[in-house]
Amino acid sequence: MYVGPLKALINDQFRRIEDLCGYLDIPVFRWHGDVGASHKAKLVSEPGGVLLITPESLESLFVNRSEYLRKIFSGLRFVVIDELHSFLDNERGLHLRSLLHRVRRRMYETTEGMSFRTIALSATIGDFAAGQKFVDLNHPENVSILKDEDDEKEIKYRIHGYRVPVQNSEKNKSNQVLPHLREMAQDIVQHCKGHSNLVFANSRENVEIFADLAKQIAKKQHVADFFLVHHGALSTYIREDTEAVIKSDRPATAFCSSTLEMGIDIGSVRMIGQIGPSWSVASQLQRMGRSGRRDGEARIMRLYVDCFEPSSKSDLFDGLHLHLIQAIAISELMLEGWLEPAHTPSGDLSTLTLQVISVISETGGIRADALYQQLCFKGPFSDIEPWLFRDLLLQLGQVDVIEQMEGGTLILGLHGEKIRKDRRFYAAFQTEEEYVVLNEGKKLGTLQIIPQCDDHLVFAGQRWLVTEVDLDRHEIHVVPAKGWKPPKFVGGPGEIHPKVRQKMREVLASDRVYIYLDNEAKSLLNDARHVAQSTNLCNEVLVPLGPSATAMMTWTGTRIQDTLGAIFQLSGMPFNDKGIGLVFKISTDELSSRMKKFPDFSEKASKVARQVWPRWRRKYDYLLNDDLLDISLARGFLDIKGAQSFITELSSALS
Repeated sequence: MYVGPLKALINDQFRRIEDLCGYLDIPVFRWHGDVGASHKAKLVSEPGGVLLITPESLESLFVNRSEYLRKIFSGLRFVVIDELHSFLDNERGLHLRSLLHRVRRRMYETTEGMSFRTIALSATIGDFAAGQKFVDLNHPENVSILKDEDDEKEIKYRIHGYRVPVQNSEKNKSNQVLPHLREMAQDIVQHCKGHSNLVFANSRENVEIFADLAKQIAKKQHVADFFLVHHGALSTYIREDTEAVIKSDRPATAFCSSTLEMGIDIGSVRMIGQIGPSWSVASQLQRMGRSGRRDGEARIMRLYVDCFEPSSKSDLFDGLHLHLIQAIAISELMLEGWLEPAHTPSGDLSTLTLQVISVISETGGIRADALYQQLCFKGPFSDIEPWLFRDLLLQLGQVDVIEQMEGGTLILGLHGEKIRKDRRFYAAFQTEEEYVVLNEGKKLGTLQIIPQCDDHLVFAGQRWLVTEVDLDRHEIHVVPAKGWKPPKFVGGPGEIHPKVRQKMREVLASDRVYIYLDNEAKSLLNDARHVAQSTNLCNEVLVPLGPSATAMMTWTGTRIQDTLGAIFQLSGMPFNDKGIGLVFKISTDELSSRMKKFPDFSEKASKVARQVWPRWRRKYDYLLNDDLLDISLARGFLDIKGAQSFITELSSALS
């Protein structure tokens, strides 16, 4: 059984494996939402060969075909997990671990102790110990690590900086293209011309904007290249068309999100572009690895980073050009060979709730002690203590997700049945309500934020006019148009590791010249260093910003920063989060005085977690009461120990 993170990757691998196994007379099956019923029925009737599946479809097997599980998995001998890094530190990976644990238990029950061997693959894994634990939770020391030591490639790397004048930085950017964006797009067209390339952006909105700009520029300059789009909100046929064109010999560039970060076969691309800084070293390395696949080819990557000039209304942080500093920091860590270690999910009561519903649905009913044994004891939810599991079950009973029969058997309640029957049940991650974008009945993709009728829209690499929005049918009807307006998508920035922020501090504090910066990027870096040195913010923790404003320089990652914010919120100390620091509207002396006698919060995790907003972070958090939410947030999203350590060191330094 091959488990992949994307349906597109499943389809791509299916084509290749089917060709290979055809010579050996080995059947190959794929199983996901787009696969026909007859193909699935054949696997159920005659299981064997190779099965390619997503975690969500594996969940569907447990819920909808539980009577066939023994037959399907009795002969399972190998499980291959592709792109392991994409499963290590999120609820989807925890979900997969739980499903495989349940498959293994099923096999022990039906095959006299026989089980399967697990092989996990990844090109960018920064924590082998976490990978070993994922493969074998209870005996990670038995998992062997095989490394490819021969992947030495020449790297050609460049960061392009763009200085945005004050008058442009203060304009409303919602419905216009600022000149620097057009300049960036012109450079991208020039760098991509005549070859196959991938250009990543940190948002789907920017994927659409830059694809549209590149097409307009190429048309004006009579460049014959294709400029295409690829992201998760597009219909399958549009994504597959983009993949086919990139794989062909025609010069084409795909503007894409993380959907092409994985190992989908698109042939050999010459260059990787990145608009804006990456959020992690692992992601940047994964993306850069998409180029230079052929022997003798270099890996080529260009980053395009804009920096807004500070104005009279700007504060200290606006002059630090943090996007550029982050891009340099991640580049340096990448060159040093460092990768983010995985942060194993903890306190995930949402995914545990999904598995409680799933096991009850699979079995028709189960006692609480047996349910704990199956999911938690020596299983993927081993961090959930018996008392916490009991409190979760009591809460799920309160909201009618489960109910207990005489004799102690748990069954699904009315609300639990409703959740199980929802088509979105099989995924552990939150899926927002979607509206289908249609042109003459043909599905272009989906949007979660609804445009207005008569709005213009850039979507799927083309310009459209919205002619109708049908809220009842969840449909958005469009026709081709010349006007344009970027669509809005749900999503936000990723989590930044503390080491990235610490490296940003080193970059600002040093006078080192980075040879991969273009002249504008070098100039912007010098400006940022001048601001940093004039305020001594790389050496001082508390930096005065005026008579009634002080910056506390934290230089830490997202998790500790969020925890510090919650602690200060609880202490009645409002602030503005600037990423590398927090700004308080009090004098430096007053802030220093308060920090010298700041209370210890190391034993008050639940109180700190009560300050976190939004409260619902995971799919089924809405089913939890406040006490359970506090535990889930404190364990899963905060770092009380790291935040308290920062506060203690600061208090000690000020005393």
